[in-house]
Amino acid sequence: MALADRTKTALDESRMLMLGAQILLGFQFQAPFQDGFPTISSAEKTTEVAVLGLIIVVVGLLITPSAHHRIAEDGEASHHFIRFLTRVSLSTLPVFAIAIGLDLGIAGKRIGGLAVGVGGAFLGTVVPLAIWFVPLLFHHPHEDEEMSTSDKKTPLDAKIDYVLTEARVVLPGAQALLGFQLAIVLTNGFQQMSSNLKMTHGAALALIAVSTALLIAPATYHRLVYAGRNEPEFHRLASRLLLIATVFLALGLATDTYLVVSKIVDDARLALWSAVSVALILLGLWHIWPWWRRAVA
Repeated sequence: MALADRTKTALDESRMLMLGAQILLGFQFQAPFQDGFPTISSAEKTTEVAVLGLIIVVVGLLITPSAHHRIAEDGEASHHFIRFLTRVSLSTLPVFAIAIGLDLGIAGKRIGGLAVGVGGAFLGTVVPLAIWFVPLLFHHPHEDEEMSTSDKKTPLDAKIDYVLTEARVVLPGAQALLGFQLAIVLTNGFQQMSSNLKMTHGAALALIAVSTALLIAPATYHRLVYAGRNEPEFHRLASRLLLIATVFLALGLATDTYLVVSKIVDDARLALWSAVSVALILLGLWHIWPWWRRAVA
């Protein structure tokens, strides 16, 4: 398979992972506002905070290759980028499995008690890990004989295909948050929150709405402004829009983290610490790290 095609396939696979993570991301942010949430135990609430952190890490890792491709690789197809995306995916899957297991553990306890919950957590973690990693025991992928870089430039058509695909990788994360933000304003749990937290939610809603609009903009401009033509100017514009969108997405995720952690534990300092940590981690993965890589390359 040609290098350009392999790069596109790798991005499509990352997009599939994001679509799976989207479900858990939306659930983790909505759960504290459900009517039955106040009845769960302190241990279950702590678990919810832990899973929220894990799924944010999953989303952060899944978007990281797109940011690196835009900044450090300038959208070029390379064996180095494919290996980087593969390593990120391998790092993401165990975290994803643990998050699934913990969520199934909470669901199992609500369905059939502690024993069912423990069984659900165990099977929910082990079964996905077995499905994803056991085949690696019987298949050892060979390394390409080609060098990790190539003097051949990636065609413009392929680079534009990449940037549009990468926008589709990021969009489900913003989509899940936007759905959560619009839905919870109609819940009783939201109405019982303080005015300050409601305003915090409003700020997060604005950030994610802008991020969503920026992620949709490349497809809109490509069709309406450029009439579907692939031009270097469009590639540069789409790359900038995607990167700006990730800034708004990181800040929106951090702001919503403050809201949700406040709702779960009723501790403003812990909520603030969690929000700042999320912002630093996501901005570090999506901007500081790739710009540093570009600077030292």
